[in-house]
Amino acid sequence: MMKRYLAGMLMTASCCVATGAFAQGTDELWEMTTKMEMAGMPAMPARTDKVCKLKGDRDPSKMGEKDKSSDCKMTDIKQSGNRSTWKVVCTKPEPMTGTGDITYTGDKFDGTIKMTGKMGGDDFSMTQVLSGKKVGTCKYEDPGKKAEQMQAQSQAMIDKECDKQIEELQPASVFGMEGLPESSQYCKHRKADFCAKATKVSQGMKDEAGFEQANGKYRNWREAVKACGTDPNTVSAPVCKAAVDKKNLKFVADNCPVEGKALAQKHCAGMDYTAIMESQYREVCQKYASELGKAKVGEAKAEPAPAAPKSDKDKAMDAVKEGGNKLKKLLKF
Repeated sequence: MMKRYLAGMLMTASCCVATGAFAQGTDELWEMTTKMEMAGMPAMPARTDKVCKLKGDRDPSKMGEKDKSSDCKMTDIKQSGNRSTWKVVCTKPEPMTGTGDITYTGDKFDGTIKMTGKMGGDDFSMTQVLSGKKVGTCKYEDPGKKAEQMQAQSQAMIDKECDKQIEELQPASVFGMEGLPESSQYCKHRKADFCAKATKVSQGMKDEAGFEQANGKYRNWREAVKACGTDPNTVSAPVCKAAVDKKNLKFVADNCPVEGKALAQKHCAGMDYTAIMESQYREVCQKYASELGKAKVGEAKAEPAPAAPKSDKDKAMDAVKEGGNKLKKLLKF
């Protein structure tokens, strides 16, 4: 693990080359070998990579793509004849500074990169020995433009997944949720869009038909409107009160947890199974029987109850995790 970490960090600070398939062209394909030496560490095996460079270009800053996890910058780049020198400054993933020196001889080069800094709070110094040779031709692609294209593609994928999360009113990816890392809020830049959707949905819940349809489709609507600054009870209270007044008790049991629980406590406590089944309040009695301390429903054998559905919080967590996993597969990070 330490070897991989050190190798990755040093490659970030130096050339950050990348291997892969190279299209044919008139530019130069170089094979580069690097070997790292560090005091107190066993010798590491040499690593060989290939990199495409513009024909005749000896600028070391164009030797490959930078590691996105680092902020290393090459400065004071100087070229004198066939020799190139530069300096490196990094603050992450670990603070370090260094110098580089490469000399070209025809279609070959040799050089060294020396780095010093901190690793896990301890001082360190290391040297990387470089060598390379031109092995063919290729078509050079500007790493900066390529990075911009990849970033645009990544953002498009994120936006598409966020559209889905907003359409389903899954607040966790926008506002976060206890137990989930901050990185799960990959849609936090879409709060305005999310709240506009939540407002539209809540405005359609003013009658029983609209409320029941939305409550069935958007199981996390309460968390969604609350995240946007609206008390979900102000949405549900009017339509639920009307349903209680009309004794539409099935609607109350299915859609109104506050009102349903209150009715169950008032009319169902102490009743046995037979009495509950004969009561006009049987829907709310059955819904909240497990919460009634004096309920006697368990005394009578009934059909096995189906497995309890997942809570809205669990469903939201599943949704954001699923969205995050999709993005990881698409973006490969």
